[in-house]
Amino acid sequence: MKENQEKKGKTISSFDKSLKEIHDINERQELLFKTESLLPQKNDDREFEKFMLRNGTSTSIKEVKDVINELAREYQPMFPNKKPFFTLMYKLNGWTDLNPHSFIKPPVCALWIKQFIYGRFDREVLPTLLAKENPLITGYIKKYKLFQFLNDKGLIYLEQYINEMIAVMKISRDWEDFENKYTKLYSISIQLKLNFNKKR
Repeated sequence: MKENQEKKGKTISSFDKSLKEIHDINERQELLFKTESLLPQKNDDREFEKFMLRNGTSTSIKEVKDVINELAREYQPMFPNKKPFFTLMYKLNGWTDLNPHSFIKPPVCALWIKQFIYGRFDREVLPTLLAKENPLITGYIKKYKLFQFLNDKGLIYLEQYINEMIAVMKISRDWEDFENKYTKLYSISIQLKLNFNKKR
């Protein structure tokens, strides 16, 4: 009987060893043939994943890519002098001593364009545009305008946002009145910290 138990013990022990060997072989094969599983996998669905913005709307990486080109397009003015965009902006700020048609504008104009125009796009659009390679030519003037990186769809949105801003400026008493009316009408995804008191 003791002999049978010893035999049985050896059989179980050798069975356990066999199982362990099979397990080890399987593990080695998985490591050899499935090395890709150790690398980060590209998730094509990630582009379509929605993430919530602070203003309550949602966006996705794909929506950001949908309006942005990889390279800058040829320059065509989006704020031409025939549009009253800068004329109204100057008037609402009381800048009667400045020419709104002058190429060089007060730096605050660029901040307001980012806030009230580009801030209407999905939250990630402006940071993506600002991250584009865009060397300085002189002072604060860069080689490309931000809108040169927008694709056709992005330019359609931009045109719409410019026209809507013009419409609100037309019915505003001053710049503060414009800001109040505009932010009530349209949600802005980018809130820029402007540290000035109507300075040019």
